[in-house]
Amino acid sequence: MKKLIFSIIAAGAISGSMLAQSNNESRAQSLYFSAADELEMNNYKNVLLKVTEINKLLGTTNPRLCYLTAKSQYELGNYEAAQNACKTYFASNPKKDPGYDEMKKISEASLSQLTAIMQKQAADAEARKDAEMERIKREQEENAALALRMKIAAERRAQDAEEQKLIDVKEQNAYKSAQTTNTKDAYLNFIHEYPSGKLTSTAVSEMQKKWPAPTRTLKNNRYGYIDKKGKLVIKAKYDYASEFNEGFARVGKDNKYGFINEAGDVVVPLNYVAASNFNYGYAVVKLANNQASFIDKDGNILNGGAVYNDAKSFSEGLAAVRNEFYLYGFINTNGDVVINNEFDDVSWFKEGIAAVAKKENGSSKYAYINKEGKLLTGFDFEEAKDFQNGVGRIKKDGRYGLIDKFGSPITCCEYEYISEFGADGLAIAKKNGFDVLLDKEGRPWARVNGKLVKINF
Repeated sequence: MKKLIFSIIAAGAISGSMLAQSNNESRAQSLYFSAADELEMNNYKNVLLKVTEINKLLGTTNPRLCYLTAKSQYELGNYEAAQNACKTYFASNPKKDPGYDEMKKISEASLSQLTAIMQKQAADAEARKDAEMERIKREQEENAALALRMKIAAERRAQDAEEQKLIDVKEQNAYKSAQTTNTKDAYLNFIHEYPSGKLTSTAVSEMQKKWPAPTRTLKNNRYGYIDKKGKLVIKAKYDYASEFNEGFARVGKDNKYGFINEAGDVVVPLNYVAASNFNYGYAVVKLANNQASFIDKDGNILNGGAVYNDAKSFSEGLAAVRNEFYLYGFINTNGDVVINNEFDDVSWFKEGIAAVAKKENGSSKYAYINKEGKLLTGFDFEEAKDFQNGVGRIKKDGRYGLIDKFGSPITCCEYEYISEFGADGLAIAKKNGFDVLLDKEGRPWARVNGKLVKINF
């Protein structure tokens, strides 16, 4: 039967020399029988390879080769190729071909499959179009909401700047009062009251000038202190020493720490394994058990001997303390808990704001709080830096942005890096590999020939 079928194949394929025809027909006949065997074993890819080679040998095709192609392509799920093979098959008027009825079924089935596929593709395309339109609409709404929020925030910052002028006047009057009183304590009280004030650094400098403390020096690998003329006034005998702060310096010997006054007298014995400088009249100290306490300048422990798992020194009148559950909260200078212990990590308060963290799935997420413990933002950030003149630097989704003291965005998180703000009120930021300068309203600038020029990305 196969030989009979092949004779049908070869009948219309005579061309060229008789010798070439004989060789090609012999090779094509062998391949055809092999392809028929592969079809019976469901090796459809092999069938197609052999049919392609037969077509090359004969220089044409015929109903039987179209049948092999259509059958194999259909079984492989290539319905378009199967339908094309069927069209070629029926165009040759193959009513006497033994596969005629089966080819009609293959043609109908492949056409049905193609129609279903095209309908699904059309439906999927429409669904993608609808989804894209919905995404664009949602993105536009989100951008509009963000733009409105940023506009409102900018207006609120402008209003706050006006209110800040009244605070500045109050600060100026307080500073004049400290100058009139002209005592070290008056200056220190002013600094404590306005820790982030515009005149604070001036007050610190003036206080140090009027009442200069001895300066740390190193002699023969030991620390001591000299006066402003360079004279050694406190013997160099300590393994460690800090500069004086609030009239006291932290000194260490043999890995034990205590405090001396400006006369060099030991006012707090060197009994502690760790100690901080004095701030707001208190210093953090740790004994050998690594428990932390706060001591005053007489060495008395704050709050009736209260101890903590860990503690940070006072900043802006508040200090972070960690309880036995390894959670941080804040106390005031009376030792009262004013912000509950509920954070895995905290920063010092700067400008009335602190960064706090909670762990989620093993990683820390940061937010900002005020001195009442109220959240200014959600726990949305991978990093949250200290505030500078009303601006905080944040990191979200691997990018940096700016946020104001009300918790509203000044910029989107679109920068690869943002530095601290310099004395000129500008921060260096990087976007798309380019460095720009950002002001505290998030506007980008470039310095050209010594002048600032506003730019747009």
